[in-house]
Amino acid sequence: MLQKILSQTYLITAVVSLLIGLFVPQAHVLVAVNTLLLQIIFFLSCLKIEPKIVLSHLKDWKFLLLANLMMLLGFPTIVWLFGLPWHTDFGFALFLLAAMPVGMTAPLLVEIAGGRQSIAMVLTVTTSLLAPFTVPLLTKLLFGAHISVDIMNMFKQLVMVIFIPFALALIVRAIVPKTIDKVKTKTKPLSTLLLGLLIIGAVSNQASSILSLSSNIGRFLLILIGLYAFYLALHLAGYFIFWWKSREDKQTASISLTYMNFTLAIFLASQFFHEPGILLTLVLSIIPWATFMPAWQRISKKLQ
Repeated sequence: MLQKILSQTYLITAVVSLLIGLFVPQAHVLVAVNTLLLQIIFFLSCLKIEPKIVLSHLKDWKFLLLANLMMLLGFPTIVWLFGLPWHTDFGFALFLLAAMPVGMTAPLLVEIAGGRQSIAMVLTVTTSLLAPFTVPLLTKLLFGAHISVDIMNMFKQLVMVIFIPFALALIVRAIVPKTIDKVKTKTKPLSTLLLGLLIIGAVSNQASSILSLSSNIGRFLLILIGLYAFYLALHLAGYFIFWWKSREDKQTASISLTYMNFTLAIFLASQFFHEPGILLTLVLSIIPWATFMPAWQRISKKLQ
């Protein structure tokens, strides 16, 4: 039930925000506050992180190191290699999604699917803190010849939207821990609203170009089919790359890899990559993000 509510909330938010961004010209004013919106989203998400749990699981450092390397470097590189013959906006959008850190809702999804929520929380923290270094570096190395990338500016933006909210959340938790424990479970509606505003601002900035792309129903459907195939591939790769681990750990890795921080990807696309096809693909990725989990649960049961 909880998973269904979560999925429906994100899906409805994505659809409504996409429509507002496309058809309400005044929504363009939100472009100026996109960075602030993402900072607040990260801050609210980081309030749920319990440092003691994170530190207690660092003893499993070999698994965590390999998982971080695969999620932040290995899989994005594999996606790039598969996309070499085309170098399309769709291929770059998939690369950007694959390069993102673990999403802040992944620990909840891991718990629902029978994985280890505490390990997923550690992966969320470690991949998020490493992403400001890995994302600009990989983008420059793999796409520098095709896309103009200001890696220092990207690094600074990522530090602003990840490190600063993370540090502030830790400080607030240390000062008023009891208050945070009471309110942290009630921040989801606000985070969802802020996500909607972020999508509206990003989409409105390229509304006319996205509308021209969306008018091609065939292309629209192909993007969705490609995204569903991408999510299935991520699930399977995350599950089998740790073939020697317990099913619980394999499920944790699979879901952590697949349910990445698409919010950050949308933000980066709106700030640095102005091709409408990239942004449209990233916004549409919320649909499989919100709907594929039940199918994966049925598939993973057959893999036992």
